[in-house]
Amino acid sequence: MERRRFPTEFSPEPLSVCRWLALPPEELLKACKQARFQGSGPGGQKRNRVYSGIRLTHEASGLYVESDASRESRRNLEDALHRLRIELALSVLSEKGGKAKQPVTTENQDQAWVIESTAAFQHPDFRTQASPSHVDFPILALRAIYFLNKYDGQIAAAAKSLNCTASALTRFLKLDKTVWTAARRIREAHGLHPLK
Repeated sequence: MERRRFPTEFSPEPLSVCRWLALPPEELLKACKQARFQGSGPGGQKRNRVYSGIRLTHEASGLYVESDASRESRRNLEDALHRLRIELALSVLSEKGGKAKQPVTTENQDQAWVIESTAAFQHPDFRTQASPSHVDFPILALRAIYFLNKYDGQIAAAAKSLNCTASALTRFLKLDKTVWTAARRIREAHGLHPLK
């Protein structure tokens, strides 16, 4: 089971998030507190006796995620770190309640330029076939969601900025449930019909 929670005052600076995501995952892990807990639910005696669940708390932001889907703590740690990176990526444009923030370009061109010039945005070409388990997936998700919001939820305009087709971008967004939900909320916030 995966759980995540933002602190009450969670409002990270987009530039900070971009810098955190540009770190190798093992470096980001060093900036987190780790705690173990007993998993709940089915899984037999081993699950009920062993502290294999992992809670990662990113100290700089206060964001934490939990994973206890596996009976192996190593796999739960990998999953929690991956989920943390996804949640950080989506936090650039998501407020509590899931409503999209105003596109940064309409209020502050300089901030948008700084964000788009970070290492996260200077990544190699956008790969729509990237697996959600790939180390680059959170960075690619950040770029996809950022441009989708920048262009008011318009898939075609976002895809053009990412140098891919609208259908390829839609397929990419569907690869991860959390990313897909964020994309649908952005479109709904701009009065567009939900993606299917």
